[in-house]
Amino acid sequence: MRPPGVSVLFAKLVFLHGVGDGDPRGQWLTDLNHGLESAGYKGLARSETIAPRYSDLLSTDGVRASVPARTYKPSNEDDRRRKYEFQQANAARLIGTDPDIGRFGFDDLPAVVLGPGQEAVITAGILQLHQVRRYIENENLRGAILRRVLEHLPASGEIVLVGHSLGSVVAVDLLDHLPVGVTVKRFITIGSPAGSSFIHENSERLLKKFPYGIVGDWSNLYGRADIVTAGRGLGSTFPAAADHPIAVGPRHAAKAYFEHPSVAILIGEALQGSLGTDLAVRSVALEVIGSVPEQTALFALAFAHHVRRRIKDKAVAGRYELALQTVQLEMAESLRLLLANEGRPLSGAVRSLSNGAPPTLIRAWSIDEVVEVLVLCALSNLVQPYDVSTGDAPMDALRDMATELHIQPESGDRIRQAITEVKGCLGGSTGVPWSRILIGVGGVALLAAGPLGVALAAPATAYGAAAVTGALAAFGPGGMIGGLAMLSGLTSAGAAVAAGAATVTAANASVDELVADVVIRVSSARARQLLDVTPDAGAWYYLVGAETDVAAELNRLTPLSDPKSPRIADLERKREILRRLLTFMLDHGLQPAELLPAEQEPAEAGAFE
Repeated sequence: MRPPGVSVLFAKLVFLHGVGDGDPRGQWLTDLNHGLESAGYKGLARSETIAPRYSDLLSTDGVRASVPARTYKPSNEDDRRRKYEFQQANAARLIGTDPDIGRFGFDDLPAVVLGPGQEAVITAGILQLHQVRRYIENENLRGAILRRVLEHLPASGEIVLVGHSLGSVVAVDLLDHLPVGVTVKRFITIGSPAGSSFIHENSERLLKKFPYGIVGDWSNLYGRADIVTAGRGLGSTFPAAADHPIAVGPRHAAKAYFEHPSVAILIGEALQGSLGTDLAVRSVALEVIGSVPEQTALFALAFAHHVRRRIKDKAVAGRYELALQTVQLEMAESLRLLLANEGRPLSGAVRSLSNGAPPTLIRAWSIDEVVEVLVLCALSNLVQPYDVSTGDAPMDALRDMATELHIQPESGDRIRQAITEVKGCLGGSTGVPWSRILIGVGGVALLAAGPLGVALAAPATAYGAAAVTGALAAFGPGGMIGGLAMLSGLTSAGAAVAAGAATVTAANASVDELVADVVIRVSSARARQLLDVTPDAGAWYYLVGAETDVAAELNRLTPLSDPKSPRIADLERKREILRRLLTFMLDHGLQPAELLPAEQEPAEAGAFE
């Protein structure tokens, strides 16, 4: 942690102003320091900043200057962009989402705000946009301002570049004209009008190719009621920009932005490093056992690291590794917030996730507990929302994960066999997109919660069903939604999430969701049989219930629907999938023991005797 009162700068701050007189008194720095100090950082001295003034050029006619040559040389841009996206995710994680923002711009403001004071804002907005248009359309003015700014920059080293309003447009334009030795540790635009239509039309003049090799990340912060931004971000024009709406009301001045904690944190962290705050409270008992969300997150992330090592294509493995690092950091932060809000401590294993290394499991898992979790990991995209085609790597990782769990490596082989058999019974005639369902490349709701999806398979009876429910409610878009909730019957966690699944039925789920759900269930039941551990009778009853539900809907809709109705075709596909899986279960003796003929023993039991 930084000693009190000591400022250690890792880069120089460069601020580009908007219209007006260029702020000769440096009020912007006073406002910024107020924001920095409120966020726990030390204020900056004027000598630690660079703030070129170019207001005289904006008000002068007949300026003549050529636009400086572009200095950025693209090279290995795909690799550079992947690293950039990882850094971009880290910046976004620093500030999260402003809880005070509304959904719309002026629609969120009371009528009293849209009174006399608003006239000044609108007038200022028109002036800003007029000057922006002049900058865009006047090549000589553009060249003169860029050259003025470049005169003030160092020849080499790191800078944190901040542009407000018109200054944000100049800053965007500056990026590929920087001195060769200068890199931008963090790029921040505030109150930017660069989302305006005429900027869209001329964006290539500003920035033909984003310099991923010299910019660490780009955060654009804007007020939805700021008329100069038109309540619009920059991401649709400049794909490298990450948009963050913040609550500044109808204000547009730099002061409103600099005093907002999101802006202060982004600047403070880039210049002075992390504050080192650790909100976790230590606890001896939970340090050993950990909570259900921690256990399952660590398990899934550990599995994902085995997947990474098993990917044969080096380029694919590199992309997967960066995606995994990003997901791992996001998971650590999500767990920290979840447990802090609930007043529960965070284990040391989760606190160490930020180093990017494979996590250490904080509890022992028995073979009986681990079957469904391994099946779910093997059939899930553990780096969601990133889509990386991993081929056979997840199936290959089953044996490696079994070894890490200190259970027989052959257990992984048995689980792989079970999954392969279940996929085989469906074959290709059902139109099931296996590459999308089972590798997770695509939007299957079942897989949309990422690693925390495996919380459904955690043993709720051991650590409390409420913990499982709380974990699911906190992660993913909307928590327990869609196909994710369809796993409610999986192992002992079923009771915890049954209520969440009440509205999701086999008839109204998509085919993809249904297939992902039932393949995991049947594969888990078959794996338990091959491993000779506690059988799962619930899978059979779940499938026959789903078949009944689909058949009832089909019978209800068929008489009045068109013969080629897509809805009817969808239900018929579901019925065929369920029938095939039920036949598979009958052929392998996977129905409940009470339904077996008296003389028949469960098939292939005792595989490890």
